[in-house]
Amino acid sequence: MQEDILIFSSLEMTHLLWYSHTMIRKSIIFLSILLLFILTLQPAVAAVRLLPRFKSGAKPATSISTRSSNSVIVSPGFMPGRAGLRVSFSSIQNAKKISYILSYETNGKTEGITGSITPADGTSTTRDMLFGTCSSGTCVKHMGIKNAQLTVTTDLTSGKKSIRKYKIRV
Repeated sequence: MQEDILIFSSLEMTHLLWYSHTMIRKSIIFLSILLLFILTLQPAVAAVRLLPRFKSGAKPATSISTRSSNSVIVSPGFMPGRAGLRVSFSSIQNAKKISYILSYETNGKTEGITGSITPADGTSTTRDMLFGTCSSGTCVKHMGIKNAQLTVTTDLTSGKKSIRKYKIRV
């Protein structure tokens, strides 16, 4: 029998070792990238706990009213063209007196409107407050309104006092 004996020169041996190391490195890099790719595709698993209100037999939550039955309802809004505020007041019978102040800045000056409402005005009413001045039936609208704020102070029939502030962006 004849045996085949391979004889490599030192240069060929170095080349073979380099080639095998390079292949091992490439394989490790490839497998690392493949592993990262597979791990990013896995859905994230998180522990989920059922909230008590969704468990069977749990009582439904009851709604809590934030407005007591003896308060006055104030609903501010803009007049057409944002020329001023139109403020609606309802449940006025729950108040002894309601006073309001609308203040704002225009041309470096502070301007304002004040007024009051009593139960004699009915159970609901609306007030229009123009951003401007009126004299002898002629009104001049103010421009460049800044820092507008409506403050409504209510003296309730229960003896309590309510102060509500509304920031107005014109």
